[in-house]
Amino acid sequence: MTDRDRDDTYYDSATGERNRRQKKTLPKPLLRLLVVLAAIVIAVVVIVVVARSAIHSGEAADYQRYMTAVAEILQKSDTVGAELTKLLTSPADTNRTQVQTQLDEFIATSEQLELDAKALDAPKDLVEQSIHQMFLLVMSFRQIGLTELKPALMNALEVQDTEVSAEQISHALYYLTNSDFLYDEVFLARATDILQQKNLDGVTVPSTAFVEDLDLASRPSVLSILEGLRGIGSLQAVHGVAVGKVVVMPDEKEITADGTFNLTSSDHLVFRVTVENQGNMEEKNVKVVVTLQGDSAEPQKVTVEVPVIKAKNSVNVDVEGLNPTAYGEVALLVVKVGPVPDEKVNTNNSIEAHVIFKL
Repeated sequence: MTDRDRDDTYYDSATGERNRRQKKTLPKPLLRLLVVLAAIVIAVVVIVVVARSAIHSGEAADYQRYMTAVAEILQKSDTVGAELTKLLTSPADTNRTQVQTQLDEFIATSEQLELDAKALDAPKDLVEQSIHQMFLLVMSFRQIGLTELKPALMNALEVQDTEVSAEQISHALYYLTNSDFLYDEVFLARATDILQQKNLDGVTVPSTAFVEDLDLASRPSVLSILEGLRGIGSLQAVHGVAVGKVVVMPDEKEITADGTFNLTSSDHLVFRVTVENQGNMEEKNVKVVVTLQGDSAEPQKVTVEVPVIKAKNSVNVDVEGLNPTAYGEVALLVVKVGPVPDEKVNTNNSIEAHVIFKL
């Protein structure tokens, strides 16, 4: 007898006959219920899997957008770092004004990049674990370092004693080198761990190198930088102002040195003096003195002070309050500007001429 026979038949002792067993089947309503429940379970599983996949995909997209934006900011920042290093270690043929301009551009760029970093929409986990904040600190370090470097460096090129200046430059450069350290050791490492925990294999954390030589901020390196820069004559501080032009109004007549000029006698006499900054340093509190001396009266003198004149720039100053000398009298007019501290050439600081006032 086979297993099938045993399962499907049985022996009836009363009749002596072999009968087939009736197979048990589930009631149709219950069967339909089980089918529906199975379909629901399958649907729930599919929905969960799809939802998890969508969440994972959306999360990956968020992280990818963030890391792409970080990479773009760092690329621009690293370009500034490379240009700065070149300026400090291989300045070639440059002058003080160009150095100042470059440093100003570096500072402006770093300030904008810091603002761009603050405007990023960082993933929630990076914010809650202070990882995004570390990136902001990195960009802040770069901005602070560049801002502090400019005055320290320009001052070092002007003064003879480099001890204090070298220390200030080193302090500023340490902000820049430490920005790389913070990024690599904290932001990159912790952000990478987050990506691995979330299995976001397609997303990577960008690298950065604002300063390739981490010893750039050391004292020996700073002294070497200063020695190289000081060897470039065009980088040395040059102070000097000059009289560019003198125009007398209301006649609008230009006065030149050693000449004699007829002027209209007026109650509104104005001497418009053009003051030129011929050096490569910004000058402050520059004095402009106009003296008018006739034979029949005491000399008249009026002084006006110019708050600031940028290097290689000029400003016009109106000097008022002088009265015309006696009619027909030959008077001496002296116009003088400066001198400013450390000015070595003063032959162009003043002009003298004679004027005769007529009715």
